[in-house]
Formats: sequence, structure tokens, C-alpha cells
Amino acid sequence: MKIKLLLMSVILAFFGNALAGAIDELNMGLGDDAVFNDPTPATAAYPQTKEGKNDRVKPAYHTAPPVVPHRMETHLPITMEENGCLDCHDQYKKIGSKYVKGKKKLPMPKSHYGGFAGKGVKDEVSGARYTCVQCHVQASDAVPLVENTF
Repeated sequence: MKIKLLLMSVILAFFGNALAGAIDELNMGLGDDAVFNDPTPATAAYPQTKEGKNDRVKPAYHTAPPVVPHRMETHLPITMEENGCLDCHDQYKKIGSKYVKGKKKLPMPKSHYGGFAGKGVKDEVSGARYTCVQCHVQASDAVPLVENTF
């Protein structure tokens, strides 16, 4: 009985696919035309200004991480041992002070301090926060692919 059921399933699967026809790679998308007809976005230009020589970029929405408005090439790669961002932005004593307001160097917030996992010395950068580019992206002149509704 089990062999007959298995044989019938194989026969139905074979004839079902033969009658339906194969789907080629151009028709795999959900739209009416081929997936290869989507236009390729234009290449974005990144700022070439030096650090501290530009204005802050307005955040896209409330609570958005600040965008990096300057060149990044000299700071990459960012590792736990070598982080060029900290040279300017590790200013724990200046968080919220009048000195910082209106200046171009934005200090890291208190949430970025506290040793590894935030349980250590409060003026030490958290080990979980050393990869700055995980949240902070470099500004560009890229046109959004989807309208921002924030």
C-alpha cells in the first residue's frame, strides 16, 4: 500500500510539472516584467571635507544616530585596538556642557561609556560600542530609493 502511494505521488509530481511548464529566470519576480529591468541607482558622492570643517547633518528622524559629515578613509578600518573616531569624539567630561553646544565636534553620549557592557568605569568607552560605523553612516548626496515618512 505504501509503495503504491509513493509511486502515485511521483507520477503526479512528474506530470504536474510537465503540464504546468517550467518557470524561467526572467519570470521569477512578483512584477509583470523581468527582475533585470530594475534601474541601477546612481553612485553617491561622499563629502571630501576634513574633520571639524563642516556642519552637522540634521538627523533623518528623532533618535537617529548622527551621520558622519566628513571623510572616513583615514579612520578605516575601525578595530577594538585602533579607532580614529575616539581621537575627537571621546570627550566624556564635555557631554552636555556649554563648550560643546554649537561646536562641530560632537562628543559621544553617556550610553557609549561604562566599560564593556556598560558595567565598568563610567568614563571608559564601552567595549560593545567601538564599531562606530555599525550605527553611524557617512553622509552622501544619495537620493532615497523610497520616500521617507518619518
